[in-house]
Amino acid sequence: MAGSLQRVVSMTRTATVRTALLSALRLARSLLVGGAATLVDLGVLALLVELAHLPALVANVPALLAGALVQFLGCRYFVFRADGGDVRKQAGGFAAVELATMVLNGLAFHALVAGLHVPYVVARPLGTFLVFVAFSYPMWRLVFALPPVTTKNNR
Repeated sequence: MAGSLQRVVSMTRTATVRTALLSALRLARSLLVGGAATLVDLGVLALLVELAHLPALVANVPALLAGALVQFLGCRYFVFRADGGDVRKQAGGFAAVELATMVLNGLAFHALVAGLHVPYVVARPLGTFLVFVAFSYPMWRLVFALPPVTTKNNR
């Protein structure tokens, strides 16, 4: 009996460690996708301003959309591997999370700069990272969650 209990405890620990490692890898993939989306955003912005001679305020919108598209596709296919889900539902949820994220980023920036007197060049990445960790990433986990697989045994 004691041997069986030890095996169960050992299997539980192994599963817990495995789950923690998978979560850490998913978070790391999300950070990579966010970095790629930022580079695309900045790259499109620079191309439109420098080569197409668009005003920065006009070029901002397509640049943001390009970055958001990279973020969405990266989350769907690479971070959460949720390509089996309903793309329309995921896109709607992602858009809602992004709108809320934009508001929260603005509030965080304001709080850091106006309330705590943090320099803006530090406040922007710090506030964005805090919103990512506390809100965006957890919400994306819900947006891209796949329904459980049903089998004959668990119906």
